[in-house]
Amino acid sequence: MAYLLNEPWLLGLLVAIVLAATIEVGRRTAAYIHIHDDPNRKEQMVAIRDGLFVLVSLLLGFTLALSVPRYNERRTLLVEEAISIDTTYLRAAMLPQPYPDNARDLLRHYVDARLDLDNAGLDAVRFNEAANRSKQIQAKLWADAIAVAQTDRTVIVASYVNSLTETTDLHDKRIAALENRVPTSIWLLILSVSIIAMFTRGLTLTRRFWLTLVLAPITIAIVVALVADLDSPSTGLIRLDQRAMQRIKAEFGSEP
Repeated sequence: MAYLLNEPWLLGLLVAIVLAATIEVGRRTAAYIHIHDDPNRKEQMVAIRDGLFVLVSLLLGFTLALSVPRYNERRTLLVEEAISIDTTYLRAAMLPQPYPDNARDLLRHYVDARLDLDNAGLDAVRFNEAANRSKQIQAKLWADAIAVAQTDRTVIVASYVNSLTETTDLHDKRIAALENRVPTSIWLLILSVSIIAMFTRGLTLTRRFWLTLVLAPITIAIVVALVADLDSPSTGLIRLDQRAMQRIKAEFGSEP
């Protein structure tokens, strides 16, 4: 299940196939138990079908409402981190020698590590390597900051330390935001209710019609894939915009 949630459009395709097959199973079941021979039975199944489709709509809307804020939070944190790194880079120039050059060089490597982390996708080894590299660079930056603070406790050094603290905190916030996904139990609930709804839809059909088998499953599958895509930070068609971090990298690289 975890793999499919990281491949949202493959998940959508499988959902469409399963739901279409479920409608056909429901239609054959109705013919086997002769539901259409009793108007009362058919009326009851129509009422259940309509209620289940309303429930599916509510569940999809609820899940979309969970995914959109998570996506916006990841995008906002990325921009905030880029701004924080840039501020730290500028304030590092005011440190006493020989610390400015070392700090700014470390921050250049830090931006590379952050871009690698965002571009790791499903490669857990690459993701962990980038995260560990970020932590190692942070440790070196803090070692220099501590060394400076022991001999110089001016406002300039304090402002650099505050900026470095924010940059460090944003690393942890971004990792937490990447790990903050819609719970698997909610996805299982959506899929289960959707299958039951499609089965009841099939129970109310008197004959096979290809558009009936395709239209509703594809609609639900597209919504499921879209929500899963929003919830998947490193895969799918909807990706986080990396231009803020890329601009910082370009600015750092253009300095002599």
